[in-house]
Formats: sequence, structure tokens, C-alpha cells
Amino acid sequence: MAGRKDVLPRIVALKRQKAEQDLAVLQARQRQFESRIKTLQEELAKADSSIADFQALRLASQNGHARRLMQEIDRVQADLAALAGPMHLAREALKRILNSEDQLARDASGR
Repeated sequence: MAGRKDVLPRIVALKRQKAEQDLAVLQARQRQFESRIKTLQEELAKADSSIADFQALRLASQNGHARRLMQEIDRVQADLAALAGPMHLAREALKRILNSEDQLARDASGR
């Protein structure tokens, strides 16, 4: 019987570890998306400031480049927004598991 009491806390601990890993993976993806957006925005600002000298010659290529950068920024922002749902679900799963661990600890101390 004592062995069975130890199984449930171990299972919950393993689930907590998995939930923490899942959340960490999602947070890493979020940081990658945010970094990519920042890089693209800096590249766009640099392209906008370099138009001064050869404006007539580079206008067509700059406009095309800026348009592509804006589309890429929009795409990455959409990917980042799509990540919000899974991030919320991962946080909620972790909360439930932490609550389960707390409940098990209270039950164990109450006996």
C-alpha cells in the first residue's frame, strides 16, 4: 500500500515536468518570433534611411524590398498571434498540475 501512495505524486511530478518543458518550448518560439520581428523592423528602418543618395535609381527596388519586409513582418506577427492560444493552454495545464501537487501535499500532511 505504501508503494501505491508514492506512485501518484511521481506521476504528477512527471506531468509537471512535461508541462514545464512544453511551456518552455512555446516561450522559446515566442522569443524567436519577437526577435525576427525586431530584426525585420530594423532592416526596414535601415532601408528607409538609405534612400537619400540614389533615390531615383533605387526607388523601385526599395519599394519592392520594403513591401516584402512588411509582408514578412505581418506573417511573423500572425505566427506570434497564433502562438497565444497554445501558450494559454500550456499555462493552464501547468496551473492544474501545480494545483494537483498542492492538493497531494495537503492530503499527505493531513494524514
